[in-house]
Amino acid sequence: MHPIIFLDIDGVLHPLKTSNSSALDHHLNQELAKLYHDPEFLKLNIYFTNLVYYGFDQNACTLLKKLVDEFDARIVLTSSWRLIYSKHELYYLFKILHLEQAFIGTTRKSTPRFQVIQEYIDKHHIDSYIIIDDADLQKYFEFHTIKTINRFCDSDYLKARNLLLLQHVKAH
Repeated sequence: MHPIIFLDIDGVLHPLKTSNSSALDHHLNQELAKLYHDPEFLKLNIYFTNLVYYGFDQNACTLLKKLVDEFDARIVLTSSWRLIYSKHELYYLFKILHLEQAFIGTTRKSTPRFQVIQEYIDKHHIDSYIIIDDADLQKYFEFHTIKTINRFCDSDYLKARNLLLLQHVKAH
């Protein structure tokens, strides 16, 4: 079974504090459609694609991809973005990040977050997982939580990697 990464967006991939005030790239959707040979990009909201493409922290995204690739992990979105954007839009968010194959869905559209994560774990019989979030969920998921500060950084990556390695050893 693939390990699961329960992923928040704001404060993890999308920094809460950002100096990014770049102008709207009106050609971005066309460029992405051409780059990925996928005309569906043309149907996406231009503000959405600009936010993902220009607003996400590139190092955080690279570290997440590295973690997914190393452990063949799957991503379940827990972010409030699951309440705002459709699964179709979220798929394209992960396509921009080259993680669309890892994205398997979202938690239920409800709160509190710790509860919907626990429901997902129970429903799908998940035994190997980490939670990457800027909210402190440690008291609910001891030895499974990486609490970020503004963005997913190198030290967060190392902690996430070590937690997944420990879970792998424990399972075998």
